[in-house]
Amino acid sequence: MKSKNILIDGRVWMAVGLMILLAVPVMKAGQEKSLNGKVFYLEQEGLSLAKKMELAENKFRKEEKGEIFFTGYIFQSRFEIDMNGDYDSQSPYEVSSRHDEIRIRRKSGRREGFSMNSKKADRGGEMTGLLIMHQISGKKSDMMDMHIFDLDQAYEFKDEPVYWLGPAETKESFRFLEKKFEAADSELKETMVFTLYSHDTSLSYDFLFKTAQGNDSDDVRKNAVFWLGNFKDQKSLDMLKRVFKNENSTELKKQVIFAINLSDSDEAVEELIKIAKQDSSGEVRKQAIFWLGQKASQKSIQALKGVVDEDDEDTEVRKSAVFAISQLPSEKSVPILIDIAKTNKSPTVRKQAIFWLGQEESEEALKFFEEILLKKK
Repeated sequence: MKSKNILIDGRVWMAVGLMILLAVPVMKAGQEKSLNGKVFYLEQEGLSLAKKMELAENKFRKEEKGEIFFTGYIFQSRFEIDMNGDYDSQSPYEVSSRHDEIRIRRKSGRREGFSMNSKKADRGGEMTGLLIMHQISGKKSDMMDMHIFDLDQAYEFKDEPVYWLGPAETKESFRFLEKKFEAADSELKETMVFTLYSHDTSLSYDFLFKTAQGNDSDDVRKNAVFWLGNFKDQKSLDMLKRVFKNENSTELKKQVIFAINLSDSDEAVEELIKIAKQDSSGEVRKQAIFWLGQKASQKSIQALKGVVDEDDEDTEVRKSAVFAISQLPSEKSVPILIDIAKTNKSPTVRKQAIFWLGQEESEEALKFFEEILLKKK
């Protein structure tokens, strides 16, 4: 299943980030018997993962017809992932190819498909399965798609065969896929970014950092930034700050801002404040201001008030700061909006504050409107 592009808008970002997690499955060691149909087991001791892949391709070329085959193996993931959904739990998931994508579905009544829950494990993840789709064209063999999947469930391979390679050491799997990443097309790279991030190894940091700063498409680089931000620790924050400093693209910088926002650390808030005050792009400053408004910390509130009160600041940026303030909890936002509506020197900014006060269901806001309306009479 291909990862979908991750958009920069905050709400869309969070929704798409969640959908990506929900669209990714898992597997436990020793449960490969859950694979049914055209399955061939190539769990040979002493062979590297790359050699097993070659063995699978040679076996397919020699014994099968067609162009598509799958390989599957186990690696240690940083996630705990479980399949669910109100489907017929007795019937297996049907696995096949559709164009250049892996298709996994289970039919139940009028519905078909599957759903997943996944979460980052507090104390390490679990053994997880990876299914890779290969296409043969003459002497050439290409990876077309890959999919993490849960072998607590049963899978049926009716159309194309799968060659089961058994367990792979996590770093070996990571290095193998990282090498394949270089030759992949952009769409597959988007999928591989998450797959490599999901490996439970510190190698993921450097890969994501390198990809975020590289020459791949914006969508690939944005995915790398997003998953780097999901580490939510000091190491990833330092890397994100370096990416931002060296980046010229407004859209990539906005993406980095969102990734920084994922961290709850004081340093992350300080970095957002710095960007909101100093970046040369009004669009970038507005993005930092938006996410400061979601933080609701004392530092972020003071920074937003400072932007609103800055007479030399661009009006649109100041309006963005008013909006960000309106997103704070009512007990914090209403008094600040009232103060802006009463005292700010800019009529446009005052009108913006009044507009957002009108969206509040607050006794304090109602009293403010009674006061200004009575004054007009």
